[in-house]
Amino acid sequence: MRITRPIRSGALLAVTAAVGFSLSTGTANAAIPPTSWNATGTTADVVGAHAWGTITPGPAAGTYVVHAAIKDTKADSHGARVNLRAACEGDCVSLVSVSTSGLDTTNSDDFTLKGPVTVQECLTEAGVDYICGEPYTITP
Repeated sequence: MRITRPIRSGALLAVTAAVGFSLSTGTANAAIPPTSWNATGTTADVVGAHAWGTITPGPAAGTYVVHAAIKDTKADSHGARVNLRAACEGDCVSLVSVSTSGLDTTNSDDFTLKGPVTVQECLTEAGVDYICGEPYTITP
């Protein structure tokens, strides 16, 4: 036989507050709004490409969720790419990129990366980096 007791309203508020607190601490990063970044006017800037996006603290300590977008801004034979570099486990560097080709075409993607994260705009020729700006560190 199972016996249940009604919870008084004061006790219910205490339970709700405790549960709400534990839920909010587990989703603390979700509550932090993304920080916008833009490569224009930085050392990463290259004429013919425009890279921008957002960066937010990630799911684990020291990680970030980065949204990266790239636009080809020049009618020429070159495509556009944004390279993102980040730390990885051990003594290595992770490189991911987003590319597009054709005047005013845009492409984007999301990545979870370890910090610090740098971005750089590049022009591409036949899918290979042709000329790139210098890496520029983005932070939330």
